[in-house]
Amino acid sequence: MSTKVSDRLLVDSTTPRDYNHSTDAEYKRLRNLANEAYDKRSKLSQQSQQEFKSGNKEKAHELSVQAKEQMNVADQYNMQAAEYAFKENNMDSSRDEVDLHGLFVKEAQWIMQKRIANGVKNGEASIRSIVGKGNHSANGIAKLKPAIHELCQQIGVNNYIDPKNTGVLVVDLRGVSMDRIPSNWFTMDYSTFLHGSQQQSGQTNIQKPPQAAYSQQQAPQYQQQQQQQQQQQQQQQQQQYHQQQQNYNNGNVNSNGNNNNNNDVWTQVLKALCVCIQKNM
Repeated sequence: MSTKVSDRLLVDSTTPRDYNHSTDAEYKRLRNLANEAYDKRSKLSQQSQQEFKSGNKEKAHELSVQAKEQMNVADQYNMQAAEYAFKENNMDSSRDEVDLHGLFVKEAQWIMQKRIANGVKNGEASIRSIVGKGNHSANGIAKLKPAIHELCQQIGVNNYIDPKNTGVLVVDLRGVSMDRIPSNWFTMDYSTFLHGSQQQSGQTNIQKPPQAAYSQQQAPQYQQQQQQQQQQQQQQQQQQYHQQQQNYNNGNVNSNGNNNNNNDVWTQVLKALCVCIQKNM
């Protein structure tokens, strides 16, 4: 986990930066490590299934556990890359902007859930989500823009393309009340959001690394144990997040009460998002 970014976070918001994740050695290193772990996970999973079909259940279980460990390793590297790119891209962002460049679709959706939820909570009018034009996507087809649009549709929030910049999707929060925001948008950890959404939809490859797809199929006898572990982990992370929210609210109560300082609000929201990302490593 790099510390140099957090040390510089929002130190000088007046200095324009030109960050490009596609040429950043550290970003590429983290994504490559994630891809390598996904490859190992895929091979171990295939070996586990072969051993299970052969009747060697003990060996199958051992390989399944190793596959799960590699899945966790890959997820951690991807979250490190997501945090790295998110901080680099948003150091000089204005209070109503969030730059999603360098994020996978599910990473961007998970972050935007929390950004929208906090935006509604803080009474913000809109959020300018910088999703890009898709020039660097496969076949030039934008992925983040429709993904964030889909997210907004889930809660009936208006959104539109900035007529002056087609790489910006404006999320209109005017008139959106807190009862429109699902409670788990504040509390859901990334692993549950990623893998849980795959299980619910019945799809096996919703979130793919650039060069390595992976399957979510597992032998039935291991699924219940994995679900129980995920539920326990989610409960612990929800408790931690509630504590973070309480500390955040207490900090606001003890402040000078000037709610017009929107830059301070954005700083707190950005820091809160980064804390959420760090929790998932």
